[in-house]
Amino acid sequence: MKKLVLGAVLALSASLASAAPIPTVVSTTSTNFNGSLQVLNDGIFPAEMSVWSSDKTLSWKGTDKAFTFSFGDLYRVDDIHLSIDNNDSYLLEYSLDNLSWTTLFAVAWHYGEVFCGMDTMSTHGGDLEYVSQLDFAPVEARFARIMATGGDNLYAVGEVAFSGERVIQSTTASVPEPGMLALLAAGAAAFAMVRRRRMS
Repeated sequence: MKKLVLGAVLALSASLASAAPIPTVVSTTSTNFNGSLQVLNDGIFPAEMSVWSSDKTLSWKGTDKAFTFSFGDLYRVDDIHLSIDNNDSYLLEYSLDNLSWTTLFAVAWHYGEVFCGMDTMSTHGGDLEYVSQLDFAPVEARFARIMATGGDNLYAVGEVAFSGERVIQSTTASVPEPGMLALLAAGAAAFAMVRRRRMS
């Protein structure tokens, strides 16, 4: 019984560790949008069906704008929770260098469950807002970005929250095992003896 409880606790702690929020800094080279970039990562999700253009959203016109989230380090992205205007299509991409981008998923205008205003969606299978069409295999990234791809030309995002785990990259060189060191030393000694005989 104790083993079962311990196993359940370890499994829960592992799932919680992998679902940690990823800190982001939002930027854009775009202009002519309404609202503050900070609403995109402030942890506040606009209420379902709330108005698309409010102080809790970033809104704009046109498909020529992209909003970039920098993680500040290399992360494995496991899940994304986002709030977008319900009747539009969006694209979410990821990158390692902020230059070359790969599609993570596309949000079609008919995804989600609301019929007007802001709609919250999640890629996490256990979430009430889960949308299976958005689910993806975990990826490693340093950046992500969201953009509109079509709809009524009145676009809005209320929040984009990433969860995952920082990728630890080893910077130390591997140290040879003692047996390998002994073998290298023996080889060097044998080479030295052969060389000495040839020279004499």
